Amino acid sequence: MDLKEQLLYGLPVFFTPILLELGVGVLRRRPAYRLNDLITNVTMSLLTVLGSVVIAGATFVFYGYVHRHHALFALPNDSAWTWVLAFLSYDFFYYWAHRLHHTMAWMWGIHVVHHSGEDMNFGLAVRQSALGELTTWPFFVPMALLGISPEVFLGITSLQLVFQYAIHNTYVPPLGFLEKVLVTPSQHRVHHSRNTPYIDKNYGNILVVWDLLFGTYQPELPEHPPVYGLRAGLRSWNPFTAHFHYFGELFQKAAACERVSDKLLCVVRGPGWTPPSLRADRFRHADDGPSATFQKYDPRLPWPVAAYCFAQFLVLATGILLVAWYLDTLGVAARVLALGLVLVSTWTLGVLMDSRPWAWRMECARLACVALFVPALALMEGLPLTGALPLLLHPVLGSLWLLRFRAVFQEGASQASRPPGALAA
Repeated sequence: MDLKEQLLYGLPVFFTPILLELGVGVLRRRPAYRLNDLITNVTMSLLTVLGSVVIAGATFVFYGYVHRHHALFALPNDSAWTWVLAFLSYDFFYYWAHRLHHTMAWMWGIHVVHHSGEDMNFGLAVRQSALGELTTWPFFVPMALLGISPEVFLGITSLQLVFQYAIHNTYVPPLGFLEKVLVTPSQHRVHHSRNTPYIDKNYGNILVVWDLLFGTYQPELPEHPPVYGLRAGLRSWNPFTAHFHYFGELFQKAAACERVSDKLLCVVRGPGWTPPSLRADRFRHADDGPSATFQKYDPRLPWPVAAYCFAQFLVLATGILLVAWYLDTLGVAARVLALGLVLVSTWTLGVLMDSRPWAWRMECARLACVALFVPALALMEGLPLTGALPLLLHPVLGSLWLLRFRAVFQEGASQASRPPGALAA
């Protein structure tokens, strides 16, 4: 089984708990999810899988090259000590990778995607940056130098991912003495909190020893119930906004500095660093105020818009999975076209859910592109045109819905600032 198959076959392992959590919330009449938030989280997780098929495959090949040609030791895969060393070294390198992604602005620009979610649940666990692999893989190359094979590395990575996924919940209370042994859900709630005492704490993955050793451990405090999200909320369901908004803010901050040295340091210092030459009239750190009064982003959408967004999400999710599975079999032009359709569809879904005034027109344009380019994609790959005809039902039915409820879509865009509630599951 290659890396692509492991990524795609592993999806049910991560999505099944989300479905169970949804069901439990419905039965208890205490929903654990808001549908708009869940759609955004799952969309970003699928984009991450698609990105990993491309990026992680290349980095895994590089890891194997380093292990084959530059390993300092020949560690056998069937030795328990090899696995113990791999576990400890991965946990150690993960701590530093995670910490630097919080304390260096350019890395925070990648990792902020995960922290922009405002609900703590298993859906937040899969909300990851599609570009995350670009900045994390170098931290684990020393494991290859130690002689830890790609097979062992992949096995330990899978274990660590499952554990990290499991601690994204609000159900498990503090665990007594285990709080000083393992990274627990309580500690990770602290890590995701925007509360001032909790900022930049609890970077560990499985073992809490690194946080204790390097001074970043913080227990959950009864007087500070965690409030999740960013100090300046994202205020958008668009995955593109989540991925790139901080880089725009970072550019504005650097541009507002008078000294060149401060402009450069903006990139490598922490995101909260204030350069001495920063002109306050040109840039000010955004902050939504005290966590006690923080309001989640949850714009109200009319039901025809909400239903349409959910249907388009299902189509988009299916499309992303198909592109991820067949990407390595497509020609270059077909790959570019398929990825382009995925990215455009992701963006338009985001603007629809954000109720942008021009969203209806952009969605009509996207459906026209789908109707034009899906048959073109089939022809590029030598498939009969008749095989693509059923896929044209998507733009046809979508267009009929948009025309039928055009006034509702446009009215919803003008009323998106009303109190939250419409897409709450």
